[in-house]
Amino acid sequence: MGDMHFSQGDGEVSFCGAIEMSGFLDLKCTVIKSGMKMLPVIGPSPLNVNPIFEIGPLEPRFSEWLVFEGISVDEQGNQHYLDATIAYKMAVLNCIKYLSQFGYSEEQVYLLLSCCPCEGRISGI
Repeated sequence: MGDMHFSQGDGEVSFCGAIEMSGFLDLKCTVIKSGMKMLPVIGPSPLNVNPIFEIGPLEPRFSEWLVFEGISVDEQGNQHYLDATIAYKMAVLNCIKYLSQFGYSEEQVYLLLSCCPCEGRISGI
């Protein structure tokens, strides 16, 4: 387990914007007999497996989300074929431009994205 945050955006967009906090963690683990045999092997050794996590009890409320898309074309118009990093950056920049229309500076939105509960997803590669 890492350090606890009161609030943090997905991946801390600015790399330093989470709001730290102190706290305690109750962790429940279950040992599954022969569990390693149930997981898909992804490497040269049977110990290289993908872990499986059970999702949390809260359902996402998609009706309350804004979605910002990015494609792998940078600010100068250069195409970076299937570059997920550029696409994610462009989605963040689209979000910053949009939210700055509501009284925030672009710098404030950039920091807000690091500590508000937002989520980044990459798909379709």
